[in-house]
Formats: sequence, structure tokens, C-alpha cells
Amino acid sequence: MTAPETPFAPGQRWAYRTRPGKAASTLLILRGGGDTWHITVDGLHLKNPYTAGGVQTDLPHSPISAGALRASVSALLEEGATLPEDQSGYEQWRGAHERGEAGVFTLEVAQIVTALEEAVNTPRPSEGNPLFQKNKLK
Repeated sequence: MTAPETPFAPGQRWAYRTRPGKAASTLLILRGGGDTWHITVDGLHLKNPYTAGGVQTDLPHSPISAGALRASVSALLEEGATLPEDQSGYEQWRGAHERGEAGVFTLEVAQIVTALEEAVNTPRPSEGNPLFQKNKLK
């Protein structure tokens, strides 16, 4: 079956429309159903100054809408893949979602990765980002 015809299921590994030059990255469906799916993305090269070596190679958990996931995937690579034992990212999301404090991404996977990379590489207010600096008003 082609990507548009294949129903999603946990344990599926998919190729997806990656960022330019990052074709080795794949996504794995962890759980989900209906309009919300939970994935992990591996094979990344995401610049992240908060990780050892400054490069993040995976995204352990990302909640994504079914439409965004469908628009992202290009080929089913594997079914029945072993799921990671650590599901703490999902558990944190679920708790926050139940409190009305978390949602799902409606961006395609490559856009999620880019947005996260931009977010972790944008200076924090305390690091001198002029957009968020407080000024003393007289």
C-alpha cells in the first residue's frame, strides 16, 4: 500500500519528507488513533546547545495530528518495530493534555523539527534577546 492508503498503527517505521539533506531520518509511530498520533523521530541532526556535543539525534516524543502525519510520510519502511521502553514523554504529555495544557502539532514533521531547532537556538531573554528585554520606564 502507498502512504495515503496505509492505516497508521503503533510499531510502523516511516520515511517522511525530511528537511533538505536529512533523508536518513525516519519516524516511528508509538501510539495513537483517530486525530492524534504519537511519534518518535530518529536520525536527526538538530543543532541543540543544551545537548552533549551540541547535536540532538532524536526527538523522543511528539504528538501530531493525523492530517499532519499523513502529509509528512512518504513510504512505510517497517511494521512491528520494537517500541522504546521509555514512554515518559507521552506520560508527561498525557497529564498536561488532561489538564488542558497540551495539544498536538499540526505542522508536518520536518516543520516541527525546524521549529524546535529554531526555538532551542534562539537566545533567552536573560541572554540578551532584545525582543524580550525589560526596560525601566520613567
